[in-house]
Amino acid sequence: MIPKPERVLVPLPDGRWLALASDVFLEALAAGATVVPAPISSCPTTGSEQLLDAEELAKLLSLPASWIEQAARERRIPSVQAGRWRRFSRFAVEQALLVDCAAQKPNRR
Repeated sequence: MIPKPERVLVPLPDGRWLALASDVFLEALAAGATVVPAPISSCPTTGSEQLLDAEELAKLLSLPASWIEQAARERRIPSVQAGRWRRFSRFAVEQALLVDCAAQKPNRR
């Protein structure tokens, strides 16, 4: 599991920084994704990260491969399509799941 930082720093175009609590950042990210979904090419990966197939990703995340494949078809998790083959970045999928989890939390305000 990815550790959740206490604060997230967001650079602004004018050079200032915005500091947000992690929960607030995830809620804002989820809200923004409903307005303008991120293109698949913007999914962050490390340059040397190996892409995984559904079976490999399913084992790492302890999820059924069928769920991984269905979520990718529904575009709930990011994937890369190469012909008939679909591959996944573990980092990008984990980030998408965190955002989805934050969006499903009831508003406590």
